Amino acid sequence: MSGGPAAAAAALAEPALRTALDAMPHRVVVVDAAGRVVLANAAVWEGLDLDPALAPPGTPFRDFVRLVAFRGIYGPGDPEEHAEAALRLDRSIVSRRVMRDTDGRVFELYSVPMAGGGFVVSAVELTAHLAAEREAAARARRLERVLQQLQGGVAQYDAGQRLVLSNPAYAELIGLDRDDARPGLTLAEVLRKLAAAGEFTNAEAEAIVRQRAAVDRSRPTTYQRVRPSGEVLRFRSQPTPDGGFLIEVTDVTALKRAEDEARRRAALLDGVLEALPHGVAIWGPDRRLAGVNSAYRRIMHDTPLAIGDSLEEVIRRRARAGEYGPGDPEERVREELARHARGPRSWWRVRPDGTAIAVRTAPLPDGGSISVVTDVTELHRAREEANRRAAILSVMLENTRHGICLFDAEGKVVAANALAARMTGLTPEELAPGRSLEDLRLLQLARGEFGEGPAAATWLAARPGIAEGRRYERTRPDGTVLEITTEPTPDGGFVRTYTDVTADRRVQGELRRAKEAAEEASRAKSRFLAMMSHELRTPLAAVIGFSEALLAQPGGTPEAREFARAIHDAGRHLLSLIEDVLDVARAGTSGFLIAEAPFDPAALAKEVARVMQQAAGAAGLSLELRVEPGLPRLRADERRLRQVLLNLISNAVKFTPRGGSVTLSAAIEPATGDLLFRVADTGIGMPREDIPRAFEPFTQLDDSLARRFGGSGLGLPLSRALVEAQGGGLTLESAPGAGTVATVRLPRARLLPLGTRPEPPGGPAAEGAMPA
Repeated sequence: MSGGPAAAAAALAEPALRTALDAMPHRVVVVDAAGRVVLANAAVWEGLDLDPALAPPGTPFRDFVRLVAFRGIYGPGDPEEHAEAALRLDRSIVSRRVMRDTDGRVFELYSVPMAGGGFVVSAVELTAHLAAEREAAARARRLERVLQQLQGGVAQYDAGQRLVLSNPAYAELIGLDRDDARPGLTLAEVLRKLAAAGEFTNAEAEAIVRQRAAVDRSRPTTYQRVRPSGEVLRFRSQPTPDGGFLIEVTDVTALKRAEDEARRRAALLDGVLEALPHGVAIWGPDRRLAGVNSAYRRIMHDTPLAIGDSLEEVIRRRARAGEYGPGDPEERVREELARHARGPRSWWRVRPDGTAIAVRTAPLPDGGSISVVTDVTELHRAREEANRRAAILSVMLENTRHGICLFDAEGKVVAANALAARMTGLTPEELAPGRSLEDLRLLQLARGEFGEGPAAATWLAARPGIAEGRRYERTRPDGTVLEITTEPTPDGGFVRTYTDVTADRRVQGELRRAKEAAEEASRAKSRFLAMMSHELRTPLAAVIGFSEALLAQPGGTPEAREFARAIHDAGRHLLSLIEDVLDVARAGTSGFLIAEAPFDPAALAKEVARVMQQAAGAAGLSLELRVEPGLPRLRADERRLRQVLLNLISNAVKFTPRGGSVTLSAAIEPATGDLLFRVADTGIGMPREDIPRAFEPFTQLDDSLARRFGGSGLGLPLSRALVEAQGGGLTLESAPGAGTVATVRLPRARLLPLGTRPEPPGGPAAEGAMPA
């Protein structure tokens, strides 16, 4: 510097300059042309951790270099060698070198010559800068690896829409080869490559290219594209600070399918909700209505609500309208809100319009809740009806004369009335539901209900469960006779009925004794009639014999002969009556003597009609005979059957007014093959309920008829007995004013095949006589 060393040093050491150099973070050393250090700023001494007094201004540069070399500024190694290398540098030119000290710090050393001679050495520490560069490089490498590994595509475009960088996934996802997404391509060129590759199936591919290229990339943009392969790509464009933009490409095919499936399921769920007969209302976490189906609106038709209504508002409106019944509306609101806040709850209530609903509330995972209402009006009415019927049945059970106890399939009591407890010797508490049949029987056994001693235990052991059958009787210790009936129920249980039959059994005993006495009296009567009939036949035979003798003698007055004939006819009539009485007596005791033999039923019918023709004519009636041609022969007692037909025709003539008719018919019944004799008249008839009495001996249905027509009342009873003795039957069909039809039915087994030869008199038929 001009002016000499001292002047230069003084100039450089001025306070302002010194202050500025000391404020610098870099180390600065000024060396004059004589090779002396004229200035070293504060950063030098702080960095070397040395006292500035060790090298005051004017210190030779060589000494200064050796000082800093030994402080390790030039790195590891011989400090002298490092110092000599530094001193050999040409300081007349600008030089730059990077050095690392022994502490690992990196410095960039600059040596700049000054115009007047000398030079300035500055040291800039690069340690942090180099570390930052290394970190940035490492980060760049990591970012590169991340971009390479990303499944999503990433592309960076500059402000001119030119591709700056992209990862491999970007090209693969959008449908290009990796080489087709080269840096420098514009977005429009990339889009045209996609169009050429067939990625835009629309015929207006160029329009799509222009449209996508013209999108305002200064704002975030998101859109989707479906590739021809079916993959769904989502593009998200984000602006960058340099005016460009970043495009992210994500394969959302699975997500799109999941969304479609979710929409499908949501639609299905909506359809299910709409099809449900139950009303559903969904409340969000904010307790506002988020969804409701049609059934809910239909069931709660008179309490409208809209999406977004709060639960409290809806409940309050309904409470004020009386939806929850009488009382303080605010109290009802608190009750209903509490129900919705307690987790799953179910209850029934009857609405003001009379309908009944079942309500169920339950929390949802998102913090909301769901309300389900079901119209259970019919079920409610059925339940009330069931309760009403149960009450009626309970009253009936408690007021019936039978004790009733219902058991389940395990033999335990389900229900019982109080009378059942009294009849079984138990208390109502002991016969309470849940008690088993075995326990009840042990109680009864201990109280002597089944008797005393081993016999009671034996009786009980023979009746486990309901093995005693459906009905049995037992006598209680107090003499009460119980009839116990057991009937199974559909569920596997059984119902047991206890009936006090003590009075019934007493009456039955008395009736049985009365019946035995009546039967014995009837047998005594029959024996008396038989004995008296036998006793009367002897004098009657004498009367008839003497009258016949008188009639047989020649001469005599007409009056005497008339008297003799009257005596003879009266005797014959009395003898016939006695024979009928004897037959009736035999029917009740030893039975009839039946002499079976084959005969022609048609000939019998003709003979009977011929005999009764005169009596019918005398009564002013017509007697008609109808016999089916080709009737087979009949094995029976011809005399007794003749007696039956004569009795029937005699009754018909007796009870048919003049001008009427009587018909005797004989035919085979097609359905059964039996032989039927029918006697039909147009007489007065009789009520259907009087027909059974007509077959009782010595019975006339009407006193006035008895006085008018007479008779003993033995004809029909005797005729039925005679027919039944031959295996047949006699029935009457009649109605007042419509006449009577008497039918004699002889079974098919008594008919002989056509062509059977008649048996000779005294043959097997005669031997077939037997009592019936």
